[in-house]
Amino acid sequence: MNINFNVCLLTFFLLFLTACQNKDPSKGLYQQQLFTFGTLIDISIVSDNSEQAKRAIDIISSEFDHLHTQWHPWKNGALGQLNKKFYDASSSSDTFTSPPSVIKLIQDSQLLSEQSNGLFNPAIGQLVKLWQFDQIENENYQFKIPDPEKIQQLLEKNPQMQDILINNEKITTNNAAIVLDFGAFAKGVAIEKMMSILKDQHIDNALINAGGDLKVLGSKNGKAWKIGIKNPAKTQNPSEKAIIAAIELNDNETLFTSGNYERFFEFQGKHYHHIIDPRTGYPAVGTQSVTVLTEDAALADAASTALFVAGPKLWAEIAKKMNVQYVMLISDDNKIYLTPAMAERIELLTDIKPVIVK
Repeated sequence: MNINFNVCLLTFFLLFLTACQNKDPSKGLYQQQLFTFGTLIDISIVSDNSEQAKRAIDIISSEFDHLHTQWHPWKNGALGQLNKKFYDASSSSDTFTSPPSVIKLIQDSQLLSEQSNGLFNPAIGQLVKLWQFDQIENENYQFKIPDPEKIQQLLEKNPQMQDILINNEKITTNNAAIVLDFGAFAKGVAIEKMMSILKDQHIDNALINAGGDLKVLGSKNGKAWKIGIKNPAKTQNPSEKAIIAAIELNDNETLFTSGNYERFFEFQGKHYHHIIDPRTGYPAVGTQSVTVLTEDAALADAASTALFVAGPKLWAEIAKKMNVQYVMLISDDNKIYLTPAMAERIELLTDIKPVIVK
C-alpha cells in the first residue's frame, strides 16, 4: 500500500514571485510559514512598516492556530466537544450549546449544502472517520478499506446539515449519524477572517496561501498577483509542464482547488482520495480537480468540493445554484471544462482544447 499525504499540497504555485527583489525599495516583503489546518500556510505581506507587518503576521499566526484547535472535528476544541456530544446523545431531544463561531459554521454550511443539492455536506464526519482520513496527521497509521456494510449503514441514516436545528445557541438533531467535519469549509472561513485582520492592521498588499488555496489583497509590485494552477496529471512527476494554467488575481480575489491528488492512499493498485461523495460513501469519481475563483474564500472552499463531487455531468448546474461564475474542472479523462467567465480570465498552458460550458 502506497500512502501519500503531502502536507504541502501546493495546488497552486506563485509565478514569477519577486519577493526578495521588490521593485519599490521603500517597501519590504515579510513572510511567515506555519503548519496548521493540516497544511503549510504561507503569509506574505508587502509593507513599508516592518513593525506593522510583523505584528500582523503574529496576530494571524496565533489566530490560525486558535481556529484550527477550535474547529478541528476530532480534537478537544469547540467542534470536537460538540461532536462528542452528538456521539454520546441518549435521545434526539438532547440539547447542546456551542460557541458562536461554530454555530455560524453550521448555519453557513446549511445554506451552502442546500445550494449544492447536498454535495457539500459537512455532516458526514462519520464517513470521513470510517475512511481514516481523520488520521491524516498520523504518519504511522496503517490505512485500510472500510467495511462496505458500515458504509451502507451510514448512507441509510443519511446525515444532512438540515438535520441540525439551532435556536439561539441551542443545538439539537434528530439524526444520530451526525458528526461535523468542516474540512471543506473551515480553511476558507479562516482565510476570510485573516484578511479582515490584515485590513484592520492597515495592510494593503498581502497574500495568504494555505496549501495552494489562497487569497490576495492589493497587488504585487503594482501588478496583479499571477498564479499558476497545477496540472493534476503531473503531480507525481513534476516537470516544466506541471503548471496547466495561469491566472491573474486582483485585489480581494481568492482561488481554491479541490484535487484527487491532495490526500490519498493507494491500495491494491487503486487510488482512494479524501473527497467523499455523500451519495455513495466512497471517494468521488469522474474528476481530477476543480478550481474556483471568487471574492469569498469560504464559498470557494465549499464550492470547489461540491463541484468536484458533482463531476463533469452536474458541475455546471451546481455552480449556477451556488452563484459561482469562474470555474475550471479537469475530468478523469483529462478534458478541461470552463465557464465562459473563467475562459476569459485564464491562460491555458496546454494543447488541450477546453470545453466551454454555459
